[in-house]
Formats: sequence, structure tokens, C-alpha cells
Amino acid sequence: MPFFTVSSDLYGTTLVVHASGELDYGHAPVFRSEMTRVWETGAPATVVIDLTALTFCDSAGVAELIWSLQRSRALGTRLILAGVHGTLERILAITGLRPSFEVSPTVEEALRES
Repeated sequence: MPFFTVSSDLYGTTLVVHASGELDYGHAPVFRSEMTRVWETGAPATVVIDLTALTFCDSAGVAELIWSLQRSRALGTRLILAGVHGTLERILAITGLRPSFEVSPTVEEALRES
């Protein structure tokens, strides 16, 4: 059975959301719940979504990332995707969404840039 976990850690004024496993239709609500908590508890200056440990992402997962991007823009929060690779990297490229997101190779680099 596929798994998905999500957790958050605060580094100064930057919140890092760690997503691990399969971000798909079945697990998208778990991600949405965590991101809703992030946005509703006073959005930090920068949010980094760490996707390094993501093993799969389908259209429902991509929709959640787009929703997070829209929320971040509405709140004036900088959103960075870190560790984008594999299926998600291809989906963002094929759909033309890649330029919409700020992407960093690693969380560490994203933190240095934030």
C-alpha cells in the first residue's frame, strides 16, 4: 500500500513542509490539510515545500501544488519547491507549469536564498 507523510518545521521566518511518498488522489487531502494549517495560522514570509522524498505525484498532487501557489500569492508569501524530480518534474515541464513555480535543487539552497 502506498504511503504519504507530511510535516512542517520552522527555520527563522521560513516554514519547510516535508512531503514524502506518493502525493496522489488518495493522499491529496492530507497535503491540503497541512497546507491549510500553514496558511491559516499566519503565513510565514517564505514557504519551502520539500519534495525530495516524493516518489510519485499525479494530477491531484499537482492541483494541490497549484492551490498552494495561488494561496501563497494571495497572502504575499514566497513559495519555493525544493527537490523536484521524476514524474513531477516531467509533469511541470510538459504542462508548461514549470515557470510558474520558483524551484530550488535542495532545501538547504532554498533556505540560503530565502
